[in-house]
Amino acid sequence: MRINAFKQAKPEELSVSSDAIRQTIREIREENKQELHSFLMLRNGALIWEEYFREGEADCPHMLASVSKSFTSAAIGLAQARGLLSVDDKLYDYFPEYEAPAGGKYNGDVRLRHLLMMGSGFENKEGELFHEYELAKAALAQNVINKPGEVFDYYTLGTYLLSAVFSKVCPEGVHAYIRRKLFDPMGFGASQWNTDSFNIPMGGFGLYLTAYDLARFGQLFLQRGEWEGQQLIPQAYVDAASSAQISNAGHPSGNPDWKAGYGYQFWRNSFGGYRADGMYGQYIIVIPEKQAVIVMTSHLDDMQKPLSAVAKHILPSIG
Repeated sequence: MRINAFKQAKPEELSVSSDAIRQTIREIREENKQELHSFLMLRNGALIWEEYFREGEADCPHMLASVSKSFTSAAIGLAQARGLLSVDDKLYDYFPEYEAPAGGKYNGDVRLRHLLMMGSGFENKEGELFHEYELAKAALAQNVINKPGEVFDYYTLGTYLLSAVFSKVCPEGVHAYIRRKLFDPMGFGASQWNTDSFNIPMGGFGLYLTAYDLARFGQLFLQRGEWEGQQLIPQAYVDAASSAQISNAGHPSGNPDWKAGYGYQFWRNSFGGYRADGMYGQYIIVIPEKQAVIVMTSHLDDMQKPLSAVAKHILPSIG
């Protein structure tokens, strides 16, 4: 049984147009013929819209793809607050059993924050590496060809390395830890996180949660890490994670919402705020200026269209 986290209100009670929300959903599903599974919206901490488009969707943990990255980032923030690690730590210090390759000019310079901001500088061969049995070893054997912190490159293998580091300082792993420290205190339902051969959660993908629990997470970040009077994640970390840490203006997609800056495993939006973002249209959109959180789960091809629909219809309607 779901533990409800939010009071409910009608959109107009909180100065949001119901018609604008309907038009957003209609544009995604009908005009653009994209498969939307859920749409939820919060304003001022109240749930003003909750709609599902598949039977059983409300209670079924959804594949989140790269939205998982934002949860890995939150776990890093939790661990740093408890002195288990620091984002300024050097990556290779956690893996004395593996030597950095001799040809990697900058390997010794990679710090955890460079992995968080997708600026590690690793030569990106991740498509060839994810089949490796000893994935951490294979990842750490790659050359760092760009100075860390300077060049944005969307590198899911880097998020896996953050999860592997986490398992070094906390052997229960990122999923069990964030379950204890965040999910359970916030009343989350069931969760699953796929792991590698050594039971290390994949970090950059593989997490499953319900859309309602994604809304909790978005509201937690909107509230700068505070939940029901408890500071679960330090404000400073939430602020850093949601701020632009590196420019991604050269992103090859050409879409504005993939070129507006990148934080610690969060994308910045061209229309304000930031988001957790996963393949096939998984979104937690946080817009602090409007005190709004929008969650969508989907299976769609064009990931820009839902964001454009939100910017076109919902944002102008918020009073």
